[in-house]
Amino acid sequence: MITRVNTRLLCGLLLSLYVLTGSVNHSSKLALWLGFSDAKSAIAGFYQFPRAFNNSLSSFPQPIVKALALNGFANAQFNWALVLLRQSHADKAKLFWQLSVTQQPANKREQLAQLLVKQKRWAELELLAKQGLIPISDALETLKLHLSYPKESISSEFAKRTGIALFTHSQVAEQRCSYNVLMLSNHLEGLTKLNAFKQKHLLSPQPASNSFCFSTPVYLGDSIECQSNPLKAANCHWQPLINKVQWPRDFDFIVMMPRNGKGNVRSGIMQLGSQSHYGLFLHELMHFDGFEDEYALPTAKQAWLCKQTGYVAPNLFIANGISPPQGWHLSQSCQGKIKAYKPSKNWSIMQYQQVALSTQYKVLWSKQIKSKDNQPLRFVDYFSKLSETVNIIDKMTNNHISE
Repeated sequence: MITRVNTRLLCGLLLSLYVLTGSVNHSSKLALWLGFSDAKSAIAGFYQFPRAFNNSLSSFPQPIVKALALNGFANAQFNWALVLLRQSHADKAKLFWQLSVTQQPANKREQLAQLLVKQKRWAELELLAKQGLIPISDALETLKLHLSYPKESISSEFAKRTGIALFTHSQVAEQRCSYNVLMLSNHLEGLTKLNAFKQKHLLSPQPASNSFCFSTPVYLGDSIECQSNPLKAANCHWQPLINKVQWPRDFDFIVMMPRNGKGNVRSGIMQLGSQSHYGLFLHELMHFDGFEDEYALPTAKQAWLCKQTGYVAPNLFIANGISPPQGWHLSQSCQGKIKAYKPSKNWSIMQYQQVALSTQYKVLWSKQIKSKDNQPLRFVDYFSKLSETVNIIDKMTNNHISE
């Protein structure tokens, strides 16, 4: 830091120059010159020409901004915080912006919020929002999604630009696809992951083109309750929503992505946490068409499934007193005396989700989709069993998937 004596001498020189120049333009030029000189000159100049220095902070070299910040100048502290955030030093940045954020105009606070969103500093963003320091902006809307605010509080214009929907009834089924899938989530990360899954599936449709069409991810916000333990199966409480939401009739299945939980499929509804990977997503899609797991099934399920005989799934044969199909191989699905068999000798996606979908299983899957005997349970059928009233709407279908 500059000494008090040197500060006085330098400030005297600056004051003399200011009197001689006698104009705002000249003082701004002098401040700019000092800001590019050295730290001591800049610190002294900031005391003399605070307005001119504040106006030029963004153009000063980083070492100068850092020196001014360390010497307690609020605007320099804030600008240095932004520099640190852009360099991914969020913890260090917080030490500076929290001292100066209340003194910043809306556009500066918006810059801060955008950088914090980019680095997913949600706790800091939530604190700023509670203090009313985040102006109306995309950053604020993004934070609302992360915190599962009511969908009514989300800007419809922001939702459209972000590639999400706020209402299920806005979704239109595709005639060209064998199945239409309604994608839902109650938080930002789920919406982002569903969009990523949709785009990946569009690039490489499985098991074939026009097998599945996926809706724009629909935001549910705080309108649905889901269990929060990541070690348990993902599970949301659907019954309160059944007659409150307009469910489009021509959709077959639901993919619901809460924050936490292991992937599972039940009655036309897939549920999986937002940390899930694409292989698990495909694995669960196959469950829609009746494929069974090829790892050891839960004991309760083995108790009834493994007592059956013959084909219990496209990929599972129970040899209960009869011979398995030629070329099929022992499966781990049934662990008792009665054995189960699967088509592939190698591991498949139905045994380990990290394994790629093989050509053999693509063929089996496509055949199952085309089979007239394949009648998967749709989510509206399940909802009808849970409630006497299901709010279903009819909509015209179109011929192209909506982006």
